[in-house]
Amino acid sequence: MKRLRYILLAVGLGLTALGTARPAFGQQFGTLVFDLKNYTSNAKMPKNTQKELAHAGIHWGMLDNTVLIPLVNLKYVKAETPYLTRFGEQKALEMKAGRYTITCIGYEIRSGSADIDKVLAKNAFFNSDFVTFTVLPGKATTLEISPVYQAESKWVALSKFTMFLPDLKVRVLEDGIPIGEEMVISQRTAKSVAWDDYHGPLKF
Repeated sequence: MKRLRYILLAVGLGLTALGTARPAFGQQFGTLVFDLKNYTSNAKMPKNTQKELAHAGIHWGMLDNTVLIPLVNLKYVKAETPYLTRFGEQKALEMKAGRYTITCIGYEIRSGSADIDKVLAKNAFFNSDFVTFTVLPGKATTLEISPVYQAESKWVALSKFTMFLPDLKVRVLEDGIPIGEEMVISQRTAKSVAWDDYHGPLKF
């Protein structure tokens, strides 16, 4: 009987130790580095465009376990994007260790209109959870983002206008070691969700 009591006591202490160890593991942190490289362009940019981009960058934010990068005007995005990382700069955040994804709200020129709802319906789209990465305890995970601007033209009311829109190439590095392949997160694919077809928390 006494021996049984000792066994039960030992089991109880073991379970208590496990119960305290699990939260400690769950609270471990790592570092996320948002590394935005200087932009390049596939076409010659007008001086005015170069001037606008001289101090520009990318707005981004976190929503649960998702890094959100919107390429549409922020006033149409419901989720907060409090960080502005300029071209050639980095931003580091301490984050809980775990699995994360990248979602990009992309934009392309398919239609021009004075009606912003029609413009968003035709041109904007969601690439949800497009890239998956891991923040490891006590280590740095880097999202290396290389913007390559493309010249896109559209005729509207007998007038041709050109916009420069970025293709965002993303490479994930864990402690400086590349993980997986470089991916373009801002292009429309068969898996992209059109603006009007999206009904999640990222838009109003």
